Amino acid sequence: MVWAYRCWLLAGALLMILGIGYVVLAVITPGPTLLPVGIGVLIAAIGAAEAFIGTKAYTGDERWRSSLAALTLVAVIMLLILSFAASLLACALLAAIIGLFGSLLAYRPEGDAWFTGKSPADTKKGKPQKAQTSKPAGKKRGRPGR
Repeated sequence: MVWAYRCWLLAGALLMILGIGYVVLAVITPGPTLLPVGIGVLIAAIGAAEAFIGTKAYTGDERWRSSLAALTLVAVIMLLILSFAASLLACALLAAIIGLFGSLLAYRPEGDAWFTGKSPADTKKGKPQKAQTSKPAGKKRGRPGR
């Protein structure tokens, strides 16, 4: 769980830095500024949210873990689409993938044990069941008494 927390904080910090850098770059370069500044502010806000929610999730609350997993997945999908329009956002996409990796680490059996307080052996759901056997070949199927 510690590595998931580290991934979330690293992704949050990188997204904040890259978002602020994208805002500064949009203001300095000539051309339209509103859309790049808005995208940069959005990326920085997502980074701050990942770092904040990651700190809350590290305390062991499952609700924060699932919220953070959804946020990291949405951030990766958003940046994947935006990186086709602006190739500079590919660096932010890599930072968001680090956060998604942290969410994947949090959902491993050891991570579930961290949040639920149960051992990984208790959380297994796929216990083997008894296989059904068919009727012997010599018996007829149909109405009884015939």
